[in-house]
Amino acid sequence: MALISIAPSHRTYAAITRQSWLALMAVLALLCAGPAWANDAEVQTTWRLLDYVAVDYGGAVGGGRVISQSEFAEMNEFAGQIVSRLGQLPDKPAKAGLLRSAYQLRASVAAKADPASVASQARSLAAALLAVYPVPLAP
Repeated sequence: MALISIAPSHRTYAAITRQSWLALMAVLALLCAGPAWANDAEVQTTWRLLDYVAVDYGGAVGGGRVISQSEFAEMNEFAGQIVSRLGQLPDKPAKAGLLRSAYQLRASVAAKADPASVASQARSLAAALLAVYPVPLAP
């Protein structure tokens, strides 16, 4: 009866090492790809917040006065989130301009600016956002 050796040969060890290296590279590739997906989601969410502000701000403010306190609080919250989310996006040359526009939008909301002006600012920023960070917006 022959004894079977269970000790790995050098060739088996090299194959395992090669497989481990390939698996590690695959995991690293997925980790590197992950943030790109997250960035798309962040851009899409930011665009939707801008759209919401453009459409619903008029229900919060009219004639320089608060019409609905809860809507006004929500608009201020969304304007702050827009600034924060833009700040977290990857750096690009046009990002600073987007942030300036976002700060201006937040200031306009806080100052109870005219709804048409806020809608225009939000729509303009939304278009600029997609020009700098193009993503699909399909549901």
